Amino acid sequence: MNRIFISYRSSDGKKDADRLCADLSRLYGADQIFFDKQDLRGGHSWRSAIMAALGTRPVVLLLVTPDLLGMPHPEGGRRIDRDDDPIRGEVLTAKTQGATIIPLLTEGVQMPATSDIPAALRFLKESHALKLRTEDWADDLEKIVVDLASHGIQPRVPLHEGASPPQRSWLQRMQRGFMWIGGIFVGLIVIGLLVPDEETTVATPPGMVAALPPTATAPDSPSRDVSGLWWSIDDNNRRLRVQFTVSNGAIQLQTDPFPVSWYPRWQTYAASVRAQGFIVNDVRYIGQGVLSDVMGTPRIEIPFQAVTGDGRGPLDTGSVVLSASADGSELTGQLWSNGEQADTPLRLVRNP
Repeated sequence: MNRIFISYRSSDGKKDADRLCADLSRLYGADQIFFDKQDLRGGHSWRSAIMAALGTRPVVLLLVTPDLLGMPHPEGGRRIDRDDDPIRGEVLTAKTQGATIIPLLTEGVQMPATSDIPAALRFLKESHALKLRTEDWADDLEKIVVDLASHGIQPRVPLHEGASPPQRSWLQRMQRGFMWIGGIFVGLIVIGLLVPDEETTVATPPGMVAALPPTATAPDSPSRDVSGLWWSIDDNNRRLRVQFTVSNGAIQLQTDPFPVSWYPRWQTYAASVRAQGFIVNDVRYIGQGVLSDVMGTPRIEIPFQAVTGDGRGPLDTGSVVLSASADGSELTGQLWSNGEQADTPLRLVRNP
């Protein structure tokens, strides 16, 4: 049964699509991958395969290449704007059938601006995009495998089994990524955008996501200022500490780790990956997004990643949308999980 679908513009995406299909077939089995090599696809086989996969939480990997949106139509305009475009049909069919769609940004490609995407496809901007670069193929493939695991699709063989070139260890890759993040964090402190509490230690061990300061408190702020520490309170009155850092309209999110025992979905996930030797005892959320002002009310929109307490992952991706109360004492909204394809209500109160 196909659970992973590869969608691509054949004019400039076929080479990467072929390579991706070969790697995923090795990891998951060819029966799990739907990959139509015809240059002009009528759409029937795609639609039939997607419908057959209902109930299995299928995932569509959409290769974002320059021609995906930019390829012209012989009669004028862009192919993607026409109802008979096969890629447009594949994406809309997948969306209609409830599949998860993950854009893969190929070498040198950024996520297109909203104005460049047809209105019917603008939901793609809400999707968590991953990279698929020629020069960093092994690293990017690993992140895709981890993301697929967050959607319940596990590889049948270890990632590097049978791989030809030797790869850096997981720890080395995590160290490289988080050293880069740590450099930005320290740089912000140096230029004064982040001011640590006198008792807060700034340095973070390589490979670790910076933990929240144990004794820091939010400064006195006007209602429009959402920066600082908050408590997220769930229906069982469990409290999770959340920190927002704001700079020039951008907002960063990080939470304390919480045990997987808090929520059945994380217990199930931890049990499902334990057989592959991946131990998950706790989870935290990190992300960066946009802080805007809607009719005088702060609104927060942040794509997030769920990672382990020591920074491994992502285990899941999604988005957080929050709005502040009139007096600025509460934030309310929802957390969307790509893994569960579901919303969870959120309520945050200021850290006393």
